[in-house]
Amino acid sequence: MKMTLTFPDEIAQQIQGLSNPSEFVNKVVKDALKKLTLQQQKASEPHRWAKIVQRVQNDPIHLDGYSQQLKKDMKEFRENFEFLHDK
Repeated sequence: MKMTLTFPDEIAQQIQGLSNPSEFVNKVVKDALKKLTLQQQKASEPHRWAKIVQRVQNDPIHLDGYSQQLKKDMKEFRENFEFLHDK
């Protein structure tokens, strides 16, 4: 397939000055599309913390007796939290 692209003059001149401009453009576009695909796949995956939250929500037994301690620690942290400049 043949495609016409428009580049700023400076970039077009640099590309035309290459020994094989078509091969260069093909490689650059192929690499950029591969990177874009990887970024899209990564963006669609839940983040590490979201995975942990999901795991705890789906399997509370996974905490195996630590859920009460975790809740207690979270409450204590919230109640006692302060910044250094708040003192």
